[in-house]
Order: sequence, then C-alpha cells, then structure tokens
Amino acid sequence: MPTPTWTPRPFVQSDGLVVAQGGVAVLRVIGAGDSASATYKGRTIELLQAPAGFWGVIGAEATEEVGQFSIAVTLRDAGGNVLEERRTTLSVSPTGYPVEYITLPPDQSGLLGPDVGAQEEALRQQMFATSSTEKLWSGPFTYPVPGAPINSPYGQLRSYNGGPISGFHHGADLGVAEGTAVYAAATGRVAFVAAMPIRGNSVVIDHGAGVFSGYHHLSSVAVAVGQYVSQGNLIAYSGASGLATGPHLHWEVIVHGLSVDPVPWTYEDIGP
Repeated sequence: MPTPTWTPRPFVQSDGLVVAQGGVAVLRVIGAGDSASATYKGRTIELLQAPAGFWGVIGAEATEEVGQFSIAVTLRDAGGNVLEERRTTLSVSPTGYPVEYITLPPDQSGLLGPDVGAQEEALRQQMFATSSTEKLWSGPFTYPVPGAPINSPYGQLRSYNGGPISGFHHGADLGVAEGTAVYAAATGRVAFVAAMPIRGNSVVIDHGAGVFSGYHHLSSVAVAVGQYVSQGNLIAYSGASGLATGPHLHWEVIVHGLSVDPVPWTYEDIGP
C-alpha cells in the first residue's frame, strides 16, 4: 500500500489581529493552495503568495467601527474550488482623533457639496479596485518632502464653516511652499495623474498588495500613468489646487480603498 503524501493543513498564523483606527495589521496564512482571500466586515481582499502560504495587509480608517470582528480565510485550488477555510479575529480599537474646525473662503465653499465628494470618492474607489499582485516596495516608506513639518496630521475629524463633523483628514499635510519638489515615498507604478475636484492636481502610486500612496494639491506633475518610479524619484511639485487654504502637500496611504495614517509606514517595512 503506497504511503500517502502528507499535505500541511492550512492555519492562520496571526492568532487574532489587533489594529487601532488609522492603523494596519498584516494577516499571515500557512497552507497550500493556488489562491486565498480574507473576508471581514463585508469586505473581501485577495491575499498574496508568500513562502508556505499567503499574506495581506488589512487597514482601519480613522472612523472605523470599533469592536471585534471575524475574518474568514479561504484557500482555493487552480479551478477556484474551496480547499479549506479558517477563521481568526480582527479587533479594532479607538484612537480618539480630535476635531479640527476649518473656515473656507466663499469661492471654495461649493466644493463642500455632497455631490462633489461622492464624485471624487467614486473616482478614488475605481482606481483602488485594481492593484499589482506583488509587493513592489521594500523597506519603510520615506517622507515625500524630507524634513517638512506636519501641519495637519492624519485622522482629525473635520468641521467646515461651523457645520457638523462631515468626515476626517485622510492624510498628513506637509507644510511646504508652492513649487517644492515632491518625491515618491516608495517604489511602485503610477496609477493616476489628473485633477480631482477636492484633492486638486494629484499623483497616485500603486505599491502592490492593495497599497497606494497619494500626493495632492499639486501645482504640476513630473510623471505619467504607467510609469514605474523608485523610492525617492521626483514625481511632482507642491501647490494649492483643489480644496486648499494655502500651499501644502496632502500625503495619503490607502490600503484596499481605506485611508490610513501614512506616518507609521515610515517606521518599518510592512509586509510578510
């Protein structure tokens, strides 16, 4: 009687993920299969191949619902058939972001309309729907303008012209003068170069694994869609286009369509 071939049984290496609002967690799965996905809070993300398994980055926005949520990890064969399913948990903890009160000049108040915001968000979700299936960055991210101060950090809840809180700050504002050189925070492929109604002239870079970085309110750009850029390459010049009270660089990191705090990405290499 032939000896049966031993196949490692899949399991979730991360025994319960913990993430604060605005942060990220890395999900690691050990197991055989041709593809894998993770489903949580109604979202499904495709995981990337890693030695002996799969991995993926899970993000939580500044206003993410707090609590403990189930993650279902599914491994499939080449035909898409389910091989195994495993479960773990994602615990989202509060960060406690403060409220920022902003007064806009009359000529920019029209950009606060819900239709404008919905139009821009639909454009953003369209560009984030497809990402490179490999990790293009290596090591920690770098600041797109080295040495520039952060005038407005990520996560602040926003009230405009004395109105109710209508959202949160999706990135970090770097205090720079008009025309300051802006550099790629990490290696990737340029996914978007155009003007948005609120974020103004913008460059968005796809770093793979569902991770993007955005550079906004630019005066001009120095790259084109489809171009590969290395960390530290010149990509644009700062400005005050779109909804801006003055020249600065609005810098974002987006994970599977969710805006997270870009600053922690400069501390360590986030990945498998």
